[in-house]
Amino acid sequence: MRIEQINELIATTQKNQTREIELIETHISWVLLCDEFVYKIKKPVQFDFLDFSTLSLRKHFCDQEIKLNRRLTENIYLNVCEIYSIGKNINVIGNKAKSNGKIIDYCVKMKRLDNHRLMRNLLKKQLIKPLHIQKIVDQLINFHLNTQIVHGTVNPQILWSDFNNLRQVDSFINHHLESNNAAFLTETYSFVERFINNLATRIYERDLNGFSRDCHGDLHSGNIFLLDEPIIFDCIEFNDHFRQIDILNELAFFCTDLTYYHQPELSKFFIKKYTEVFPVIENKLDEALFLFYKLYRSNVKVKVNAIKCMQARSPEIYSIRFRIFKGYLDLMQHYATLFKQEVIF
Repeated sequence: MRIEQINELIATTQKNQTREIELIETHISWVLLCDEFVYKIKKPVQFDFLDFSTLSLRKHFCDQEIKLNRRLTENIYLNVCEIYSIGKNINVIGNKAKSNGKIIDYCVKMKRLDNHRLMRNLLKKQLIKPLHIQKIVDQLINFHLNTQIVHGTVNPQILWSDFNNLRQVDSFINHHLESNNAAFLTETYSFVERFINNLATRIYERDLNGFSRDCHGDLHSGNIFLLDEPIIFDCIEFNDHFRQIDILNELAFFCTDLTYYHQPELSKFFIKKYTEVFPVIENKLDEALFLFYKLYRSNVKVKVNAIKCMQARSPEIYSIRFRIFKGYLDLMQHYATLFKQEVIF
């Protein structure tokens, strides 16, 4: 689908809604927030890390999204819907069996939850307490202990390739570095490559010892609703590789997110409570790996938000996205400084 068709879809669907449909756009999807339901449509894009370029691929990954997210949610991910057109311009969500229209795309249908309870929004208001974190810890430990153990999905070559990914946005990043830090990316890439090579044995050991699991893959506050019990949603479905990771990688992303929202103490509380029950950090090498994963996750966020900035269709949208990009760039530089100071080969 194209953005023009999305707008047509909104106009058609709006007729049956009591409040205005809200459109959220990411670098890989459009999300329509309606009265009772949410419809998530995958953009027809292709990057190094995903391929939504064909209708059949988008259908496949819609199915995967339902299947994988039901591991952590109940009665939230409802089904995959067809999007079809009738005539030239009208696009509606529904079931083709009830229509003479032509299928033009697919979407994931979800139950809509109270956006005021989205953890990201509560973090911005500084309303997150240790009790909230403890409930997330409890749910994650149960999930991680029971999810599939995988082997061979994490090794030094893969970690370096992941960190080195999306280099096409490096020019955008370099343009927005302070002049006295112009060599930041080059130096960081070099340091990380040497670090990964030097810790190769431990990386292999952790994979053999069962720390690589089929995780969530995108664990941050924008993917958690805090109701009576946390609802952790929107795991990565488009690339098994980004989901089948070392548990430390998963935890580092959540800690990075808490730090981005100026809650480093909650980040420390989270990892303390988690490791008290499930000791995934066994030694000093694991501590170094945990710091690396924080740097890696901030690096991912920088690059993804660089893409979003480059996709912005208006100065207003660009300004919003750039503030997020710059915040993560500052955080990445912070972690890189710690990494280079604390890690000794």
